[in-house]
Amino acid sequence: MVEMNYLIELTSIHAAATRLGREIIRTATILSPGLSAKIQRPIYLKLENTQIGGSFKARGVLNKFASLQAELSLKRFVAVSGGNFGIAVAEASSKLGADVTIVMPQSAPASSIAKIRSLGVSVIVTNNVNEAFAQAEDLARQGYVVLDDCADTTIAEGHGTLALEFIEDCPQLTDVFVAVGGGAMLAGVATALKKQRPHIRIWGVETAGANSMDQALRLGKPAEIEVSSIISTLGVPMVSELMLRHAQAYVEEMVVVSDRDAVEGMVSFGEDGKQWVELASGALVAAAQKIAPQLPPDATIGLIVCGGNISSEDRQKWIASLHQQ
Repeated sequence: MVEMNYLIELTSIHAAATRLGREIIRTATILSPGLSAKIQRPIYLKLENTQIGGSFKARGVLNKFASLQAELSLKRFVAVSGGNFGIAVAEASSKLGADVTIVMPQSAPASSIAKIRSLGVSVIVTNNVNEAFAQAEDLARQGYVVLDDCADTTIAEGHGTLALEFIEDCPQLTDVFVAVGGGAMLAGVATALKKQRPHIRIWGVETAGANSMDQALRLGKPAEIEVSSIISTLGVPMVSELMLRHAQAYVEEMVVVSDRDAVEGMVSFGEDGKQWVELASGALVAAAQKIAPQLPPDATIGLIVCGGNISSEDRQKWIASLHQQ
């Protein structure tokens, strides 16, 4: 049992980086002239949309599987996912021969569900995210091991490796924006950055209707929300005590933007940033626009482009929705 006040150590993130080695891609950090002009501050992008599986999730999943090597052939595993976590688990399990079932809400991108099934991994689709977690709990009672990226330090430590690369490639960063679902990436990234650069500012980003971390910080404890955001990858009904502790320790503020803002940000990433990204990454643009005017003139902003797993059909659907509102 993890102590409630336990915070990840920087040494554990360095150990994860060594462990992952060539298993993951050291993704590029680039200056975005277009987004810099839009936001009126230098904007650097950490391109995790180019990572294995199309998102940062491979880092935490492979770090977790490395810790489970002795059990991989003996046990069955289950994971709940809005898309990217499931893809990362499916790719790792098909490579390592693990028996995995992924439970996904029907709001998850159809392309993500199809991708997981194409890897030969079992997928259960439920009506909503609450039912998905209930289904996973039912399988856990049947003996499945739950892979929970909302409350696992090993997964968070793997995610934190991206921040080691980001700050090495762009040491002038003063502000970093991180999309928050369950909070594991936030925990790992914030630890890696704040332990090395205590004065760096970390901004968490959620959408209205998927703002479980924002609510937890306001209340001082995890609280269940009704997920209504269209962004399935951010739609976690309740953050864990563990991830909340990291947000309390390291985050300046949770910036909550609308689904519409996230769609417009996704379009801006394409037009101004020249990057194909999903809605969770799009939300970062809106958040940076909201916060940038409050920052010092010499601020340098980093956006973690968390994923690019969106089909052209999904993209067109969300863009069309802008014109219907």
